[in-house]
Amino acid sequence: MFLIVWLIFFALMFVFFYSYDYVGQSKYQINPGMVTITPDKQGHYYLDGTINDYPVKFMLDTGATLVAIPESLAKKMKLQGRYSVTIQTAGGDITGSLTRINTLSFADFVLKDVKAVIIPGDDDLVLLGMNVLGKFDLSQKGKRLILRKD
Repeated sequence: MFLIVWLIFFALMFVFFYSYDYVGQSKYQINPGMVTITPDKQGHYYLDGTINDYPVKFMLDTGATLVAIPESLAKKMKLQGRYSVTIQTAGGDITGSLTRINTLSFADFVLKDVKAVIIPGDDDLVLLGMNVLGKFDLSQKGKRLILRKD
């Protein structure tokens, strides 16, 4: 009887973890001049792209003023912070440093000389802030987010 309970427990755990939608599993479709993004189960929108030809995963964040790059990822990309800044986040104030990105790209869009902030952290996720998103026409159709070049 005890063995059956444990087998059921492990079976339920397997089903739970197997069906879990991992963060960053949103889908997107690229068309000329636009990209349509479907959110993940948590409602976040993600895109694959590059910063200075380094492959990254972007999470679109309309609450972020600037592109935000975790410090560990910035080191891998050899980005240097120039000025220290205090950033207000939902979790409180943090200190970061401003930098410039030579080339930022996603879908079929390429942006040059983009301001960004390097923030503490070891995540591999880059927040795509309004300094980039503001260059696009954003619209929503159902749950899908559509970005078109202005």
